[in-house]
Amino acid sequence: MSSNTTFRERRLLGTGFTLIELLVVIAIIAILMAVLMPALSRAREQGKRAACLNNTKTLAFAWVMYADENGGRIPRANATEDPAVKHCWIRKPAGTLPVEAPKEVQLQALRDGVLFKYVPNTKLFRCPVAKSTEMRTYSSIHAMNGADIGQNAPVVKKIDELKRPGTRIVFIDDYGEDWDAAWTVHYNQPKWWNPIPMRHGKGTVASHADGHCEFYSWTDPRTIDWAQRTWAEAEQQRTGALTTQPGNEDLQRIQKACWGKLGYAP
Repeated sequence: MSSNTTFRERRLLGTGFTLIELLVVIAIIAILMAVLMPALSRAREQGKRAACLNNTKTLAFAWVMYADENGGRIPRANATEDPAVKHCWIRKPAGTLPVEAPKEVQLQALRDGVLFKYVPNTKLFRCPVAKSTEMRTYSSIHAMNGADIGQNAPVVKKIDELKRPGTRIVFIDDYGEDWDAAWTVHYNQPKWWNPIPMRHGKGTVASHADGHCEFYSWTDPRTIDWAQRTWAEAEQQRTGALTTQPGNEDLQRIQKACWGKLGYAP
């Protein structure tokens, strides 16, 4: 490079840097950004997962407090619009799917449930990364004073019926479309029932009857395929062959966490 070229470059830059030096600095910054951005993205995601875990943990504590103040009786898991049906953990918004109801109607359904007394913050009923139409994404488990799914499944009515509360799920991250705010899985066969979303990596957040929460990591490709589908896609497949998954350890784990045991021989 000639001395004249170097002089012109320095005048253009207005500093002691040449154009080549500036390009080197830009390249170094680009490399650092490429290295740091995935780490920052993971850190943000971990923060959102932590918030989701905290929400479900808070709901589990509220659930325990309700049982303590009501002779051990636990809230009704499946929501309904019928005011004659008492003790629902939340109410069902009017209409077919909760997400189709106006936002304020969805929020009022949360306030009308028996747990809102203990959790007077509507933001704690939804995952931080939920869609803007979803005012609730957590569901209770049908095994916890929910509906009889017709499989002679062991539905719990009182908290003292739980022999190992730390192993039993009470709340799980769910789709806002789930009309009755109650999630379930088959008891007597290796088969999924409700769709199960994955909002924080390849897994699902859940809280337990002793108040602790966990991130259930999925490893079976069949589980991941099921969880990656939208609610509408999964509902269309719910009674099909896709949901029957013998030998799926993910499925067996969540069945045991819901019902306390498997109702079939794996």
